[in-house]
Amino acid sequence: MSQRHPKSYSVRLHEGQENSTALNVYEWQGSGPPLLLVHAAGFHARVWDKIIGQLGDRHVYAVDLRCHGLSENSASPYSFQLFGDDLVALIETLDLNDITACGHSMGGHVVLQAATKLPSRFKHILLLDPVIFSPDSRDPAQTDPAKSPIASRRNEWASADEMFSRFNSRPPFSDWDHQVLRDYCEYGLLPKSDSELFELACPPLCEAAIYQSSGNGLLLEYLSSITATVKILRVKERTPEDAPFDFRPSATYKGLVGLIPGATENYLPDHTHFIPMEDPYLVAEEIKSLDT
Repeated sequence: MSQRHPKSYSVRLHEGQENSTALNVYEWQGSGPPLLLVHAAGFHARVWDKIIGQLGDRHVYAVDLRCHGLSENSASPYSFQLFGDDLVALIETLDLNDITACGHSMGGHVVLQAATKLPSRFKHILLLDPVIFSPDSRDPAQTDPAKSPIASRRNEWASADEMFSRFNSRPPFSDWDHQVLRDYCEYGLLPKSDSELFELACPPLCEAAIYQSSGNGLLLEYLSSITATVKILRVKERTPEDAPFDFRPSATYKGLVGLIPGATENYLPDHTHFIPMEDPYLVAEEIKSLDT
């Protein structure tokens, strides 16, 4: 596995506007057209490290979305459309073209938004169980995010090692690749001010508010404008027995593949929504196959 190290830098977007923010970008310099990786809600750009390690000297960009990783936090309200606008602005600012993009969960939704607004800049798209709901789904009810179980997640940790030890034997983390889980813990904590403790880079209250903003908006109406080749990896479907806050079943509308021109789909019933954490080798091979 290639051991490359990225450079990290901040990119200011929407300067002077109400939605202004600064996103942290990791760039692994290399050859070929840019590969753009976009993480799920509550995660960060460095969960892709093991996958990137399988890609040789590929030129890679991985972004921390707002309120994640080292990117700037902003006050709610949030929306998937807001994150999509950020990605559009980032692509334009960095002047990326001929993009191969891979998005997981919310990141897949965000990539699709960008591809509908900047179709000529995208060549290939890989969607890892993207959060796309059926056309008849209603947007989530706007309630107090502080009352969500997500908001009650443990936020303070003595170290990344403590976090890893806590999660390593507990589902769904127990099914993850160990190195990916270590990266999730290592880069998902920030020093807490005036304390020796660490806290989650994506605050639980922020993550809860993001889930409340997870509607499709107008996205489905614009999917026909996408010109890139699109492949969807969809995982095991939700059943009535699955608990409401069990995030392992698929979050992807089964009819999505038919709404994107020329899109293809692989159904993977033996995998969960956390497919890039469970099987980084599979995801790396899928990325490499897009250019063949």
